[in-house]
Amino acid sequence: PRGSIERHSRPRVAMSHGTAAEATYSCLNELENPGPWTTALGVFSICFSATVGIPQAYKIYARRSSRGISMATLGLGNIGGFLYVLNLLILHYNQIVLSYQGDFAYWARAQRSVTFVWVELVNSISMVFVFFVAARFEEDEPGRFTWEALGIDIAYRTRDATRLWAIAQVAIISLAWFPALLVLASEQRCEPLMVYGNALGAVVAVNFVCKFMPQLIASIKAEGSHSLSYLTYGVDAGSGVVAWAQKVFVTEERVSSWAPPLFLHALEVATLAINWRNDQRRKEGRMIRGGGGGAAFGMIKRSDDQDDEDDDGDGGVRGGVRGVEFGDDANGLSVGFGSTSTSPRTPQRSGDRARLLAAERAV
Repeated sequence: PRGSIERHSRPRVAMSHGTAAEATYSCLNELENPGPWTTALGVFSICFSATVGIPQAYKIYARRSSRGISMATLGLGNIGGFLYVLNLLILHYNQIVLSYQGDFAYWARAQRSVTFVWVELVNSISMVFVFFVAARFEEDEPGRFTWEALGIDIAYRTRDATRLWAIAQVAIISLAWFPALLVLASEQRCEPLMVYGNALGAVVAVNFVCKFMPQLIASIKAEGSHSLSYLTYGVDAGSGVVAWAQKVFVTEERVSSWAPPLFLHALEVATLAINWRNDQRRKEGRMIRGGGGGAAFGMIKRSDDQDDEDDDGDGGVRGGVRGVEFGDDANGLSVGFGSTSTSPRTPQRSGDRARLLAAERAV
C-alpha cells in the first residue's frame, strides 16, 4: 500500500514430485521492513563495496606497474559484475517502482529493499576504476596468439590487446543491458524479463567459477604478488566466506546460489597463499651476502621493485640497483655491491667496472 513498507514473501520454490526443489527467481513485489541492525549492515556493505578496490588501485599507482595483475580477470570481473547488477535490477524492479510511490523519505526507506542492487553496482564501478588504473601502468610487451587447427597466428602488443579487451567489455555489457532497459521502460514491471533474469543468473554463476583462473595462472607465472593487493582480495575472500556461511546456515539457500561464489573465493585464497609463499622466498633472497671462510663482507639490501626487475633474468634494471658479486679466490673473500642501469634491461658496463675497481681497492 502507498505510504507503508511491508516485508515481501520469500521467493517461490516449485516442487517436483514432492522431493526435489527447482528454485526459480520470482519478481519481488513488496517492500521489506528490516530492523536497524540489518539496515546498518546494508549501509556498511555499500560503503565497503565502494572502497574495496582502492587498495588495489593505490598499490598499482604507487609502484607505477601492474605487474602480477591479470587484465583478463579484471575484465571478466567487470562483465560479470554488471551482468549481476542487471540480474538484481530485474528481480527487484517491482520494488524499485514501488519506492517511487511516495515522498523522498518513503523512497529512502524503500532503498533497504534494494540494498544488494546498490552493493553490486558500487562494487562494479570500483573495479572498473581498478581496470583502467592497471591498464594505465601496464607494460607494453609483445605477444602472440596461435591456434594451429584454425591456422591463426596473430602478433600483438599487450596495451593494444587491453584496449580491444576494454571495447569488448563495453560491447558485451551494452548488448545485455540495452534490450532489458527497453522492456523495463515500456512494461514498467519485472515479469516479462523473469526468464531473461534467470538466464543472466546462470551466466553470472559461470563467470564466478571462471573469472579468477587467469589471475591464479598469472600469479604462478609472476612468482610473487608484485602489484596484486593482499588487502583487496583478502578482505573480499573473507567477506565472501561470511556471506557463504549466512546463506548456508541462516537463510538455507540452495547450493547453486552459494557454490559458484565459494569457488571464486577459494581461488582468491589459493592465489594469495601462492603469492605469500613466493614473496617470502623473494624476501629471503633480498639480502645479498658475500662471504668466505665463515666471514661476510658487505650486504646489499634490495627493495621489492628492484627484485621485480631482477626477475627479468638478464642482469638489467630500470633505473634501479641490482646486487652483483665477485670473488677473490686467493683471499677467500667475496664482495657484494650494486650496479646501476639507465636503460631497461641493459647493464651499464662502465659503471660496473668502476665499482669493481673501487671494491677491489677497498678489500
